[in-house]
Amino acid sequence: MLKAIAIASCAGAALLTAGSANAMIINGDFEDVSTLDPAGLVKGNQLSNLATTGSSWDVFDEITGWKTASGAGIEVQTNRTLGSIDAHSGQHYIELDSHPRSNSNSSMEQEVSLSAGSYALSFWYSPRTGNADSNKIDFSISGGLLSGFITGPDASLGTAVGAWTLVRALFEVQSAGDYTLTFAAAGKQDSYGGFIDTVNITAVPIPAAGFLLPAGLGLLGYASRRRKAR
Repeated sequence: MLKAIAIASCAGAALLTAGSANAMIINGDFEDVSTLDPAGLVKGNQLSNLATTGSSWDVFDEITGWKTASGAGIEVQTNRTLGSIDAHSGQHYIELDSHPRSNSNSSMEQEVSLSAGSYALSFWYSPRTGNADSNKIDFSISGGLLSGFITGPDASLGTAVGAWTLVRALFEVQSAGDYTLTFAAAGKQDSYGGFIDTVNITAVPIPAAGFLLPAGLGLLGYASRRRKAR
């Protein structure tokens, strides 16, 4: 089954409608090594080699489209890393409570150019451990456009270890400009955190009247799961 979660932003959000295919995110599935192929900071592995040789994971200051905003760096894992879960798409996915190179959780960001209008942020999430306190991921878009979080297992509408859950949130842009999309590990700093993959922002039709939600309503919605635990 596929699972989708709609989230109300702190600035107000809406129940999600079908979106267009106009992707705004660079390297949202973390597979692009054609323009940037860094060596890892922990094991020295080249990003392009993680899926096939050497260590199956490493930590990077920057990958195509994304840079570290705080903490140890962006930990990229591959389908060879755990055996309990594969990437939602391709070979790579991200963990931000990464290898303890520092004493803090990590965050990553990407600058996104947006025109005025209605948009949907979507990404796939999985908790790594059975402890929901370890798996929290915060996400936000600057300018007060969007702010939310996801955690699990089961703390957020049935999220489960070894399964990918689709998270969706609507937001409105009043003024065209460059905005910062940020993901941050926000759980216990124990090097075991939530996973994210297949990040996207798409333009959507203006929601029907009455679908806008007040701030602070938290998690909404329903839907299903993808990927088995092995």
